[in-house]
Formats: sequence, structure tokens, C-alpha cells
Amino acid sequence: MKKILFSVAIILSGSSFAQGTINIFNYTTYDLSNSLVASNSSSGCSPSVSGSNHPIPVAGGGSVQYDSFNTSPTKTPPINTWTIYSSSGVPSTQTAPSPILGVLSGVTTWQMNKFSVHYPGGSAVPYGGASIGVITCGAPAVTTLAPTPAIPYPFQAFWFTAGGETYFVLQP
Repeated sequence: MKKILFSVAIILSGSSFAQGTINIFNYTTYDLSNSLVASNSSSGCSPSVSGSNHPIPVAGGGSVQYDSFNTSPTKTPPINTWTIYSSSGVPSTQTAPSPILGVLSGVTTWQMNKFSVHYPGGSAVPYGGASIGVITCGAPAVTTLAPTPAIPYPFQAFWFTAGGETYFVLQP
């Protein structure tokens, strides 16, 4: 009975959340690797869902769009599995598409991207890694990363949501 009530509560709370689309644009000449995270920020960031087959590459000048966990295997590059972290503390992995991922799409939103950039061919770029979005549950989103003397990123990065879609933009 508790499982049924929990499932109904998740489905009903989905009306106030929707995973939405994430758009990733790499306007640099670097290869971009992404590790995407979605969560339910209104309930202590639980559940949290991360792409299992990361990093997700986007070549220099490229872009990718993910509409939901369940359609992610049909995109290039594909995300075939997702790791779910719940309040129980025991992660589980789901292959997309799955009914569980369908439910979680309705109760989570894109929260963060842990990313790095590499030169074409694979070698690391100095100061080429960072996280953007809601890095710590309940904290304000990090929406802009720009080079400073202390951290001379070789790029500028932006994270924002508009019209129910999330955007991650990397540019020179």
C-alpha cells in the first residue's frame, strides 16, 4: 500500500515539475565531455538521476538535445542507462526506456552538468573542467563561468532555463 501511495504522490507531484529538454551547445574548438544530473529540488534533491555512460561527448562546434531520460538512447551521443539515487542511499541503474525513468522525468528537472574540455585528440586542456548549475542541493545555481586571473578558464560557460528548457552553452 505504501508503494502505491508513494507512486501516486510522485505522479501527482509531476504536474509541478517536468524534466524538460536540455540543450548543449559547444561553440568552442575543444571536445566537450558532459555528465548530466537531474533531480527533484523541492524534496532535498531526491531522487537524483545521472547518466551512467558518461562522459557524453560533444565535438567542437557541435550540439545535442535530450528531451527525456527515455528518449536519450535515440540521440547522438546516446545515453543508454541512468543511475538513480534515492533517499534510501542505494543507487539503481535503469536502461532507457523504462517506466521508472518515465515517472522520474515528470518529477525531476535538469540540475547540473559536470563537464571537461579536451583538445581534439584527447589531451586535457588546463583549467578545462568545472561544474555548472545547482552544484549543491538547495544552493543558488551557478549560471556563469568566466575566466579570471585565479581560474583562467579557456572558455565561458552559461547555464539557464527558459520556456521549460535548460541550456548549457560553452563558447570561446
